Amino acid sequence: MVTYKVKPGDTLGKIAKKFYQDAGRFPLIVAANRFSDPDKLTVGQEIVVPEAALAAADVATPSTGSVQPGVPPVANPTARLNEQRLSQLHPILAIRARCMIELCAHAGIAILVTQGLRTWEEQDALYAKGRTVPPLGKIVTKAKGGYSYHNFGLAFDIVVLDAVGKADWDTDHPSWQRAAELGKSLGLEWGGDWKTFKDVPHFQYIGGLTTAQCRELFPSGLQAIWDQVT
Repeated sequence: MVTYKVKPGDTLGKIAKKFYQDAGRFPLIVAANRFSDPDKLTVGQEIVVPEAALAAADVATPSTGSVQPGVPPVANPTARLNEQRLSQLHPILAIRARCMIELCAHAGIAILVTQGLRTWEEQDALYAKGRTVPPLGKIVTKAKGGYSYHNFGLAFDIVVLDAVGKADWDTDHPSWQRAAELGKSLGLEWGGDWKTFKDVPHFQYIGGLTTAQCRELFPSGLQAIWDQVT
């Protein structure tokens, strides 16, 4: 990520042109910032530009048009599943996830969102796997219900798809690392960077909130939590 100070006459298209050599890539900047109105920039305003060098060097412009995270594709089963799951997440996270999917597609990597919002009961069932549910010893999460950002619509998991659209769970494959780089370029936190319990499929955007704060706000509904995300 780099920061850029808005100059007189700047628009998001002009800024995208400056950093990515393509004005049509402005949604990447929208995804990395919380604009009240993307059409109205203020001179001197500092904005975040996600991995300018990375995006400019490695992501080609599609022949069908520019990235439009607010209008997700739904033309195939994978896209429909992705949108079903992303639609339940915090809008800021969902926008970044859609941009990540688009960036991965440009890089020749297809990904499926396998998990988005998860109930506390579903989280407890996942926590039981490897502990009280066979195969014992094969633990898949360290978080009980209410202790995962999935429970608050602030996280999603992915799997990389192979050439025929099947899930490829070999997380040592370079496509997984590339997907992680692209997700992180959009301001997402990647579970593969965690020191104690690496979670390679996991991405989240928590806006400074702890799970304790989320649990405290949870009785008032997800929107009460989402309103605190910055």
